[in-house]
Amino acid sequence: MGIVDQAKQTLSAVNDKVMPQRVVYHHVPKCGGTSVGRALRKRFLLSQGTVVPEASYRAFEAFTGREDRQQMLVDVLDLREQMMMYLMFEDVRCVSLHVRFSDIAYDLFKERYKFVTILREPVSRFVSHYFWSYGKPHAHARIEEEFPAFLETDRAKRLGATYSEYFCGLPKDEDITSDKAVAAAIANLKRMDVVGRLDDLPDFERQLKEQLKVRVRIGHENKMKQPKSKKRDIVTPELMEKVKELCAPDIAIWEALHG
Repeated sequence: MGIVDQAKQTLSAVNDKVMPQRVVYHHVPKCGGTSVGRALRKRFLLSQGTVVPEASYRAFEAFTGREDRQQMLVDVLDLREQMMMYLMFEDVRCVSLHVRFSDIAYDLFKERYKFVTILREPVSRFVSHYFWSYGKPHAHARIEEEFPAFLETDRAKRLGATYSEYFCGLPKDEDITSDKAVAAAIANLKRMDVVGRLDDLPDFERQLKEQLKVRVRIGHENKMKQPKSKKRDIVTPELMEKVKELCAPDIAIWEALHG
């Protein structure tokens, strides 16, 4: 056995001792996930991996040579799912990324990995996602429309069904706003080991400790800095009603889990 193989074997033995439980963190945008992902990776420092959204999109863009950005925002999720499974086959102990629920990954690894996520009240998540993505001209997931115009776009419909898209496990050409997709997302979330909620971080930390046998301390990172008063000026009561309509799929999922 060569020196490199010996080093790998030694590291694996150390990991088995200090981090026996493996975990996949499904990072849903604007649900406090940056803080959660970093806290988990710090706790699993010797064996952790992530897939950065911007870099994975740029890799997908360069490889395909495509320019249809809105559809690519959907199609790149396939690449991230493949990268997740690569990391799991490599036995990385903590995997954290923006990724859909994968029946393949779950069925292959449910005995070795814990599957966890955290969600946020859907309407506040939608508004936060918009303001985070608006006005960033060089970002791959930028939103260019003013808020009222954005609410009329197909992307706004998808944004209101983010939980459905991330957890339904259906092919990406399925209608993620459908009753079928919503029901599938609820069923898959109930299969996961931990589904926390952003408004109760202490309970989420408790569940993580229960399942992972390690203590994870979650900080507050990547917070939106725009004044709340400005948001209120833009998101009028009338527009908020439109947001609630768009978020109907995610509201149904949220209420089924936390109602």
